[in-house]
Amino acid sequence: MKPSVVAVVVSHDESEFLARTLAAVKAQTRSVDRVILVDTSTENKNVDLANAAGLTNILKLDSKTPLNQSLHFATQNLVDVDWLWILHDDSAPEVNALAELLRAVELSPSVAVAGPKLVDWNDSRVVNQLGLTLTPLGDLFSIVSGELDQSQHDDVDDVLAVGTAAVLVRTDVWRELGGLDANAPAYAADFDFSIRARLAGHRVIVVPQARVAHASLSMRGKRERRWLGTSPKAALRRAAIHLRFAYSPIWLALGFWILLPLLGVIRALGRLSAKRPDCIVGELTAAAWGFFTMPKRLRSRALIAKTSKIRFSKLRSLRATWQQVRSADRAALEREQSEATLAAFERGEFEVEEKSTALGFVASGALWVTAALALLSFSFWPSGIAATGGGLLPLSQSWLELFARAGASFQPIGLGYYAPSDPFVWVLTALGSFTFWAPSLALAVILFLAKSIAFAGAWRVVSLFTEKNYVRILAALIFALWPALNVSLQEGRIASVIAQISLPWFVFVVSRAAGIGKNNFSTQTWSWVAASGLLLFVIGASSPNLIPILLVGLAFVVSTRIRKVGYLVWIPLPLAAVFSPTIVYYLVYLFKPMALLADPGLPQASEKLAVWEFLIGGQPHGFSLPLVGQISSWILVPALLLAGLALLGKRWGVAFVLWVAGTLALSSAWFVSRLEFAAVGVGSSARATDFVNGSPAALLTAYGLIIALLVALALNQITKATKVVTWLLVALTILPSTALVATAKSDLEYGDSRVVPSIVAAEAAGGSKLKTLVINPESNSDGSIQFGAEIVSGDGVQLEDVSLSYRFALSNLKSERADEYEAVARLVADLASANGTELTAALQETGIGYVLVPDQSSPIAGQLAISLDSIKELESVGATNYGRLWHVREPNQDLLNANGQQPSLWSITKVIQLLVLLGFVLLALPTTNQRRRVSGDSQIFVEAGEEN
Repeated sequence: MKPSVVAVVVSHDESEFLARTLAAVKAQTRSVDRVILVDTSTENKNVDLANAAGLTNILKLDSKTPLNQSLHFATQNLVDVDWLWILHDDSAPEVNALAELLRAVELSPSVAVAGPKLVDWNDSRVVNQLGLTLTPLGDLFSIVSGELDQSQHDDVDDVLAVGTAAVLVRTDVWRELGGLDANAPAYAADFDFSIRARLAGHRVIVVPQARVAHASLSMRGKRERRWLGTSPKAALRRAAIHLRFAYSPIWLALGFWILLPLLGVIRALGRLSAKRPDCIVGELTAAAWGFFTMPKRLRSRALIAKTSKIRFSKLRSLRATWQQVRSADRAALEREQSEATLAAFERGEFEVEEKSTALGFVASGALWVTAALALLSFSFWPSGIAATGGGLLPLSQSWLELFARAGASFQPIGLGYYAPSDPFVWVLTALGSFTFWAPSLALAVILFLAKSIAFAGAWRVVSLFTEKNYVRILAALIFALWPALNVSLQEGRIASVIAQISLPWFVFVVSRAAGIGKNNFSTQTWSWVAASGLLLFVIGASSPNLIPILLVGLAFVVSTRIRKVGYLVWIPLPLAAVFSPTIVYYLVYLFKPMALLADPGLPQASEKLAVWEFLIGGQPHGFSLPLVGQISSWILVPALLLAGLALLGKRWGVAFVLWVAGTLALSSAWFVSRLEFAAVGVGSSARATDFVNGSPAALLTAYGLIIALLVALALNQITKATKVVTWLLVALTILPSTALVATAKSDLEYGDSRVVPSIVAAEAAGGSKLKTLVINPESNSDGSIQFGAEIVSGDGVQLEDVSLSYRFALSNLKSERADEYEAVARLVADLASANGTELTAALQETGIGYVLVPDQSSPIAGQLAISLDSIKELESVGATNYGRLWHVREPNQDLLNANGQQPSLWSITKVIQLLVLLGFVLLALPTTNQRRRVSGDSQIFVEAGEEN
């Protein structure tokens, strides 16, 4: 007897897809007995279309009706029907699909559910789905996805599950199981129904000969968001979570529920390391959804238990093996990389690397130049753990203490105050982690390798413009030997040095992310974006006055690479996350917007240069020659002339843009050098001035990188007298610059990382929270004496303690907390005058355990020492390497025994900043498989086609 079949077509708005599906159903060689259309569209187009096709069974439901309810309404009154054929509006069967499905179930009476081979809507040669299963860890897995159909899977039979698109279901089994589970989310309902049929003792098969074109609109995000209740990626994760809750042993399900929030965070981090930041939100929201909807998952378990006759563990043989998972991941990777390459060809962003004759960094000899530059920097050889002098102080001896200061809202500086810590402290923390056992050593190594790092970065940037080996090396040397960088090294401007050597690397990785330059196509876009974001943060935190010009440059790159805007727009995120509290503090609380342009670290005055000195790269320095004077004033003239000639070549447009950028950098350098910033703050008990001007060094180095690129453009286009021009550049610019570097003398000193006498450091290491009062007497021009005083923590002032916000907020703090600061001023006056005032209470209240006078040679320092020796509350310790030291006889015992309470150095902003930075670090780390997918998220219902 011929079995009766009713086709139930569920539609939602997509009338053009529905028209093809209805036509395909009508054209079947084995016709259906009846077609029921369940329409949840917001308009009546589909109903009109069905009427025109001659359908009489049409159910019009509310647009918010989910799939399980739609099918329930369509099937609740069916009688004398053997099979249900469930079709989506985007699933069009080939003419013999139903006949093949019926033939398969007639041959195997135990089959209750039969699914077809789902092929691509636009290309029937591509198989998107041929049965579904679960991975060993319970993630959703498609047995076949995005493969070219060569009949290689036509023998597939029993499977764990099939999708609901064009599935054939025995009506009695549908009623026995109660249809789709109302508690199961999208995608999980398909799996759940098939698995329940299996557990009830029925077979679930896939029929490869029955082919159905499926557009997978929901998976492609082509339907309204409410159709899935969330994004497609989050829906897949919700489905996996539901199935784990529903089919795991109860003890394992409860453990999974308890750990689900943590697992969500771990999986989100895994997505970052797999270069899939687009999946992070889905992982976190799905974990939260699963945690707070546990009762619904338990109701699903009760429904499963009602009809189950066998245990779920008996279906283990139908689940995917690890080998299948790995093979599917590799296939998805190769397919996506091929599609990304083809897309790049279409955009004109890819050039075949085999045609390039350029040598690599090592083969070109650039590595030897890098080593030679390190040798030239022998005066910066780190002979000790920490470098001091100029703008340098050691870092904390403990990396954990250094980390505690980064991003903190409370600053244990002076009398303590609330303000965002300098963003530069995050940079110091990151660098210190490379030598965590001695954080200061990392800064000493950077000073030694600064020119080598700068050269290596500039070489790569120049390589984007030319393949000529000698041009790349010469142009990169111009940048590495740039005067502003030399002066910054000699003066110990560590923040400026870090920004300058990071600048070419930032330009290079941004070009990679944007696909700019020769042979510059890459499928690792997210890695380059993350590296760009981290380098922009490092540069901005180290030299804030570079931020405006870098953002302008980034905006220009985005405008020329509109197709990459979805990636490039994320680059400023780390910078924004770390700088936002500082911007708000300076603008809203201090009302000092120009303070945002100040360089972090110890305040150092810069020479105010003439315009022509800006053009030659910075202040004159180094040795002098007869008639010539300081050669640093002349050695860049040949390079500047060549840079001007770049405007006359074929690539004059590029040269013009670079000259505009160079002019902007020079103008910004001049402007910053004219700004005045407060200089009194941490580490300023002895000072020469109350204000310092801004440092233009980093901006001048940006100008230097531009000049190096212009020189490369000019040399690249010279065809005549090439050797003459090259040797002139070497003789007049490269060699003199090398001589300047080799003969440069640094004022830096190397030693251990202590900044206070050993007795103070030992007490602080033992947990004491007592502070040290540092007093520096100074003679004024009128003969009067003033005392500069500073209260520092027990282990002294390290580089991370030198706070910009404290310098700019000090006047406000003195006004708001006048009584406390006046008390300290009176204490200093009483100590200096030795007037017999009782000082024990004042010393205990301020938490002072030691008094230090760094100056041991001047007459006024000697007079101050005599006064302090006569104070009965103090006991002389004697002369140390850091000055004369006195110990307080009766210090605050709570602070001495580390019982003093101090506000937490953690804050919400710090947690956010840390998460953003760690996220970008994970995203930037190279992986063996840059396009790796977490196994459960390989495209399940649709072919993989996303570009990384």
